[in-house]
Amino acid sequence: MQKGQITCLVSFILILLILRGCVERYDPEEEVLKTGILVINAHLTDKPGMQQIEISRSTTLRVPKYEPVQGCYAVLVRDDGANQEFSDAGNGKYTSLLDGDFLQTGMSFRLHVITPEGNEYESDFEMLRPVPEIDSVYFRVESDPDAEENGSRDGLGIRFYCDFTYDSDAYRYLRWDMVETYEFHNPPLYNVSDRSGSLPETSRCRICWITNQTPDISTLSLANLEKGSYIRKQLNFVPNIPAEQKLHWKYSLLVRQYSLSEEAFNYWDELKNTSRESGTFFDRQPAILQSNICNIRDEDEVVLGYFSMSGMAETRVFAQYVEGIDTSRDPDYCEVRIPGPGYRLSPDEVYACTNIDGVTKCGVVKLLCVDCRLLKNSTHIRPEFW
Repeated sequence: MQKGQITCLVSFILILLILRGCVERYDPEEEVLKTGILVINAHLTDKPGMQQIEISRSTTLRVPKYEPVQGCYAVLVRDDGANQEFSDAGNGKYTSLLDGDFLQTGMSFRLHVITPEGNEYESDFEMLRPVPEIDSVYFRVESDPDAEENGSRDGLGIRFYCDFTYDSDAYRYLRWDMVETYEFHNPPLYNVSDRSGSLPETSRCRICWITNQTPDISTLSLANLEKGSYIRKQLNFVPNIPAEQKLHWKYSLLVRQYSLSEEAFNYWDELKNTSRESGTFFDRQPAILQSNICNIRDEDEVVLGYFSMSGMAETRVFAQYVEGIDTSRDPDYCEVRIPGPGYRLSPDEVYACTNIDGVTKCGVVKLLCVDCRLLKNSTHIRPEFW
């Protein structure tokens, strides 16, 4: 999970009472509108380059939204006194260009933040640990465990796995996050017009690429395993849902593997467990856990979010025309609908014609059926890695 999505989780605020390290549920009936709590998410890695932290404040449970905090002073301090300041990039985001000389494995770091009100916050020290190299990432065709709910074709999809060797005592705990990118095609439509007349070519786009951060939180403790063990870690499952087209053309998964401290592992593992809650209020309000960041002058102040330093390894894998996966076109997607007499187009509709198997049909479709750029997280720009 990336920083932006973590911030979305913590903005859907569900406070937990933390007693002697035991995580307990927050009862929303006690305080339905809990606002203004500082949220700091800073998950930094050993990779040189521009890195980012996010600072915001919690909003209400009823109407959650992202409330950025701007004008903060933020600095990353190494245990030998070396430091690197972060610049305010706007919208609660703070960035810094960190180089390899500063990001030294085996050294410890802490985050120091001063808000515009003058309140000072500091994290615990986190050691930057090495991370094992990824040996391979691959997939297998498997049955969809949620086929009925997903509507997956033939009840199938693909499951990704990550292999690596546990070869050092320097790391004991790992986390993975994944970013998917897939090609999406709209059906061929022509004679397209809206309420103003013929729709210009600049307002049409048939082939797009959609990129999403997967919602899965994957963690693993190696504490009880023997060094030298070869690990096969199960990752995310991609169901073959015809309307999504994830497996119809070409699918790519970027896998990132992170080393964690035991404390950071406990944080992510508990967040993973609570996010799996089903059938309760907690589906919509993910549990928020105890932070390792505190107000240095008021330890009783609740602070949300977490600071971590991780070694990171990453690799990208592709899936295209997978054997056993039916990638035929979904006949129901963007089907042309013939309107009744006097029908008036809505702003998100157009008139269009299609020709399937020699049969022409003209009628109404959604605007996104002729412009796939309107789909969430979609672009017409072909990715460089494609």
